[in-house]
Amino acid sequence: MKLLGISIIIPTYKREKKIISILKSLKKQKKKNLNLQILICDSFSHYRKELFKSKNKNFEIKYSNIKENNLSAKRNYGIKNSKYKNIILIDDDCIPDRNFIKNFIKDFSSLNDKTILSGIVDYPIKYIKKYNHISFKNKKHFKSKYTNGDQIPSNKIVAMNLGFIKSQKMSKIGYFNKKFTGYGFEDHEFGHRYKINGYKLMKTNARIIHDEGKPNINIFSKKYYHLARDGMKNFVKINEKLAKSTIFYKLETNFLFILVVKLPLFNCLLLFIEKLIISTDKMKFLNFSIFYEILRFSSYTRGYISRNRNNLKVNKFNWYE
Repeated sequence: MKLLGISIIIPTYKREKKIISILKSLKKQKKKNLNLQILICDSFSHYRKELFKSKNKNFEIKYSNIKENNLSAKRNYGIKNSKYKNIILIDDDCIPDRNFIKNFIKDFSSLNDKTILSGIVDYPIKYIKKYNHISFKNKKHFKSKYTNGDQIPSNKIVAMNLGFIKSQKMSKIGYFNKKFTGYGFEDHEFGHRYKINGYKLMKTNARIIHDEGKPNINIFSKKYYHLARDGMKNFVKINEKLAKSTIFYKLETNFLFILVVKLPLFNCLLLFIEKLIISTDKMKFLNFSIFYEILRFSSYTRGYISRNRNNLKVNKFNWYE
């Protein structure tokens, strides 16, 4: 059987325990007819060097430090320095399930170099059962709407579980845009850019468990705050036409929305609503999706208000810290 080579790129920062879990999972999936190269792209987290030693010549671990602590920069570095043309991207809080490599091998065997695969994202069952906002996030992923091989919209792909065949054409189109800082929209812009260049975006059954550690609903809320404050601001600068097509942009340009956000103490009202919903996160009898849609709206609206304040100077937020 022909020897297959796959390069797996993992951008990381200060998540040593998660990297250990990912490497353990990948080692268990190592096949005799498979060369695996793991590229860990860090920014001086001071991980223990012994973690990256491998006695198996077909399981190579390459550790690099990137000066820019930027997800897109790290992914791009990994892609450019990969040994093999079959590329898989996962994040440092995404644990591959036991059939992860098997599913990608199956897809790579019939894949052309103008297709990008986006995989399934699940959450730890123990967190789904205990935290309402994790249950909500688990339901929002596209996995239940599309079957394997279906084409998916560019706003549904996830860079935390992505696969493709590296080519010269991809190099010309460009990889992830480093101008995206903080949180949000880099996946959408990446997928759209490739779609208009003739690529297909398709679902794969390759599955990861997105485990950020003990759930914190405040972080869930903050992400939407920064999506509005920083993410949309960046998005408009990078691709104004695409940004305007999103539901978030349509929300913030709605006449009624513009009037309401100017009301005195409206920001305080939003904070009160958020605290109320956050307080119910472990109450399973109050596990209603509408609560978390309201929380997303409230947090995004506060981010929009902050973005438009004249005294706002800092527009970066490091999601690793």
